[in-house]
Amino acid sequence: MASKFWGRGSDSEDESEEEVTSSSEEESSSDDDSDSSSSSGSSSSGSSSDSDDSDKPKKGGASRFLMGSSDSESEDERRVVKSAKDKAQDELTSVCNEIRNKMHINDWAAIQTLFDKLNKQLEKTQKITQTLGTPRVYVKLLVELEDFLTKTLQEKPKLSPTNTRALTRMKQTLRKHNAAYAEQMAAFRANPVSESEASEASESEEGSDESDSEVGGGGLLAVAVISAAGSTAAAVTVIVVIAMFGLGGVGGSGGEDGEGGEGSDDGEGKFKTVRTGVVARPKDKILSMDPKEITYEMVQKKLREVALARGKTSSLDRAEHVEMLTYLASVAKGPVQRLEVLIHIITVTFDMNQPMHAAMTVPNWNRCAATLFDTLSLMAANPHIVLVDQPPEEEGERGAEPPVGEPVHVWGNLAAFLERLDDEWTSSLKNLDPHANEYMDRLKDETILLALAQKVSDYLSATAQHDKLAAVALKRIEHFYYKTAVVYGAMRKLAAIQQAESAAAAAAAAAAPAEDGAEAADGVEGAGAGLPAVRVVLPADFSLPESCGTLLEELSRVVYAHGNDNQKGQAMLCAVYFRCIHDDFYGARDMLLMSRIQEQTQQLENRMQVLFNRTMAQLGLCAFRAGLVPEAHQCLDTLYGTGRVKELLAQGIQQHRFQEKTAEQEAAERRRQVPFHMHINLELLETVYLTAAMLLEVPNIAALGPLESRKRIISKPLRRLMENYERQTFVGPPESVRDHMMAACRALATGDWRRCYGYVTALTCWQLVPQREQVLGMLRAKVQAEGLRTYLLAYSKFYSSLSMAQLCDMFELPERQVHALVSRLMAEEQLPGSHDQPTGTIVMQNVEPSRVQVLAGQFADKAALLVDLNERALALRTGGLNQEDEDGEGRRGPQDMQGGRRTRMGGRGPFAPGAGGRGDRGGRGGGRGGGGGGGGRGVRFGADRLGLGRVEEGYSGGVFGRGRARQQRDDNNLHRLGSYGGRAGRV
Repeated sequence: MASKFWGRGSDSEDESEEEVTSSSEEESSSDDDSDSSSSSGSSSSGSSSDSDDSDKPKKGGASRFLMGSSDSESEDERRVVKSAKDKAQDELTSVCNEIRNKMHINDWAAIQTLFDKLNKQLEKTQKITQTLGTPRVYVKLLVELEDFLTKTLQEKPKLSPTNTRALTRMKQTLRKHNAAYAEQMAAFRANPVSESEASEASESEEGSDESDSEVGGGGLLAVAVISAAGSTAAAVTVIVVIAMFGLGGVGGSGGEDGEGGEGSDDGEGKFKTVRTGVVARPKDKILSMDPKEITYEMVQKKLREVALARGKTSSLDRAEHVEMLTYLASVAKGPVQRLEVLIHIITVTFDMNQPMHAAMTVPNWNRCAATLFDTLSLMAANPHIVLVDQPPEEEGERGAEPPVGEPVHVWGNLAAFLERLDDEWTSSLKNLDPHANEYMDRLKDETILLALAQKVSDYLSATAQHDKLAAVALKRIEHFYYKTAVVYGAMRKLAAIQQAESAAAAAAAAAAPAEDGAEAADGVEGAGAGLPAVRVVLPADFSLPESCGTLLEELSRVVYAHGNDNQKGQAMLCAVYFRCIHDDFYGARDMLLMSRIQEQTQQLENRMQVLFNRTMAQLGLCAFRAGLVPEAHQCLDTLYGTGRVKELLAQGIQQHRFQEKTAEQEAAERRRQVPFHMHINLELLETVYLTAAMLLEVPNIAALGPLESRKRIISKPLRRLMENYERQTFVGPPESVRDHMMAACRALATGDWRRCYGYVTALTCWQLVPQREQVLGMLRAKVQAEGLRTYLLAYSKFYSSLSMAQLCDMFELPERQVHALVSRLMAEEQLPGSHDQPTGTIVMQNVEPSRVQVLAGQFADKAALLVDLNERALALRTGGLNQEDEDGEGRRGPQDMQGGRRTRMGGRGPFAPGAGGRGDRGGRGGGRGGGGGGGGRGVRFGADRLGLGRVEEGYSGGVFGRGRARQQRDDNNLHRLGSYGGRAGRV
């Protein structure tokens, strides 16, 4: 034990070594003795007494079966002395092995951490070993890691958010890091096995051959059997690994004539791996029976077994159940029993998929669709069979097929089956690459869904199941409301082509049996492997009307007549969306305002909130195409004011800096996403919003000045972008949408409308706009008019007079339009001047306000702000309005007019009765809208800007029923998903 306290020598090699205690010579000698005794004991006849066995220490566990094992090795393991160089090399190798283990499970977060640790260990190893080269182990790992990264990016597996971020970082890190080791990695790829490794491998093979020859004639057979059986003994997986040494096989010893050596040369003495697989189980007896021998009770018994096995079986059992049920459907004793079998096929096929993890595979989806078509055909041929939601009591007691014509109740819900099938189709579209051909092929199955929905609607209408009929009608609306006339026409042509192909396939199938070729799904439980492929035939009687608008109106009437409040609201939003994409802005606006759904957005479910946001986005685009710039800006301002456009439209997930989402929240948000073919182009939407904001904000800044305009901001997102660009030292040429719009804003601020129009039209997203030439022509006229306004407001104080002819030449506008714009500016007291008609000039009258006037204006603004704050504090404290507002007439303005409520920048209204005063920043323009009934307030949605100053008298709300209560005051104009409190006052 004195070796533990040895000191370090003066030799440099001794300084680099770490001294570790080893076993003494006495212990080694005792080990030798124990080995010899154990060997002699093993060669003895085994006739020793119990007393001798009790004296020896007993070996426990696996050591009893190991040849040459000793107790001294298990009690006191031998310690090995390692140098610092060897230890550093071992640590580097262990880190490499850890990274390889993490690569097997796609744990990129751990790989990133271990990669940093590996680089630190490499530096440490190079310092200790004092070598300049890169270890081959490190280069080998870099090659493997780079190949694994490329493979992962190609396969695109589903990873957690943490692993996804780590994968992105590792992609960037390896690209920069491997550039320094490009030569070493290329050399390794050219020669993966070095000379030293080859020599070590040959030596190890020679050593193994020697050890095999030392074993002699004795043979050792190691067999490992692992069996795994399901709850119903479905499958038995057997894995057998046989290791044989010497000549003999399982039976035994080698011959005396030395044939064992020849056997080892032929490779029989090495490891052999037996191929694994699933042991085939015998088929059910009913599948091999003669159909004439199968009775009604036997089929019912099998149906009960399948029903009891739901939720307890594996994917293999479900596939076998589908196979057996398909056979039972062909041998069923009557239409009632066959209908029960078909419904069980649908339910078992649905059970083969887990909707929370993956979408249903295409073969299973086709099987469900074909079975539903068979079910509907059977129901049409036997009208006495009625489907009910709850299992009937007589179903389990039925011992024979009911007589033909007798009313029979069978469990089943066609509307629920159709809804599940539609959800699985939508989920499969979300999981596919939208730019691949698979997405287009899957999209063609929409006609099958529409044909199923039409047949289900006909059945529900015939059986007077109105609640389910409304749900199915709403599902059909969801497939039509976003389609333009061109897309709908293409769908009608596709349906005709598929019907022709189905007829040809049916004729070919009648002549020759169809080929079996089911596609196995990748990584999905119950992919249906082994089951024959099912081809869905589109019915010949399916047809789509020529006008999509007529079809959508008929379906909406069904929902309005029989649906609940949520279904009515969803159908209404779909109708508004359809009107918007067909350029009917005023019809869509009136329908949306009459429904008053914008007041209840916070109480809606997530799907309806997403649909409302999509509808508002399309309403803004429709208003812009119609040339209504203020209305377009007002519709899109709430979406872009939040900065979460993708999330609000359900077209992607945005990562927030100070918000971390859990896995459940992210999964729920992914399920809310809409398929790619329903997306609204975000680049076009942003371009339209920024263009509308530019046409409103830039003239506002020129009219009020840089300081005063900050108090009256029209578009906060645009103002933030302008401030960010102003703080930049150097601004390059525009590249993105925001760069082009900021360059256009700067050009418009100086009155250079040509440059502004050039920057805006340089964007490629305008090619997505229908009637592009007309929209760009409208945009050119708007830019010219706003450029003239901005030029006059910004530079009029520098002129004593301006020529009308020169203004017409500068902005390429007719004289009549220039005269109208200038006169409007004069009437609004924004341009101090007058017309001189004989000379055709505008004479400027620049009068600077005195100091007293400036102070008086500031005092008036502060007094109005103080009054507004006091009223708000009183309302929050008392919870109601004052007496003047509670009587329903509002405050009286001049000349006994009904005035608007004073806001921060608004006064009493001098306009028409009921219209109210001009209220900036969300002020109520006209008090209450109607004298009797609900008295809706149009200003909550900016009704003054959309053309509805008051609501029809006596109206009590749209599809949602009730009007607003008068007792409670509501000053909150900020709604999360689209309520508006725009500038009010003008009709």
